[in-house]
Amino acid sequence: MLQLNTNHVFTFECKAINGVKSSFRTAVKNAEIEDFRFHDLRHTFASQLIMKGGTLKDLQELLGHKTMTMTLRYAHLSQHHKKKAINLLNGLTAKSSVSQKPDR
Repeated sequence: MLQLNTNHVFTFECKAINGVKSSFRTAVKNAEIEDFRFHDLRHTFASQLIMKGGTLKDLQELLGHKTMTMTLRYAHLSQHHKKKAINLLNGLTAKSSVSQKPDR
């Protein structure tokens, strides 16, 4: 794993890059993406972390939130992920058409 000796997210040749907004706007424009802000990357990070198996507590700490309520505003699940979650319940119903009475 690559480890950097910096606290900065964006670096170039081991030097901090402080202003990324104009480069980000240019990249979004060149990619022809509409209605996408830099802050949306935070939501994307949160959603991907949860869908890949990270916990809400992990996410809360990584985002630096004091409350779980704020963290929950960031974790959006894709439709595919929601379907996978519902499919976890497959097999819970009896496949037999004969009703079974509980033992007394």
